[in-house]
Amino acid sequence: MKYKIDKSDLFINNKLHPEGSEIELSSEQTEGLGYFLIPLNNNSEPTEGCPELVSGSVEGQKKSNTKGNKK
Repeated sequence: MKYKIDKSDLFINNKLHPEGSEIELSSEQTEGLGYFLIPLNNNSEPTEGCPELVSGSVEGQKKSNTKGNKK
């Protein structure tokens, strides 16, 4: 699947890929990189969602409104 690199340059397969570039990766290669990758459809446009990447991204996590152990 094709992805657009976001928020950082990535060093993959002994090659530096700058932010904003497009890259084709397998699902195994994307593990742990969901925060830095935007999935693209065949027209090179960002897709609306990619469940396998959202689960590992910071954006997919909810933050608690409480601070500490208030009673």
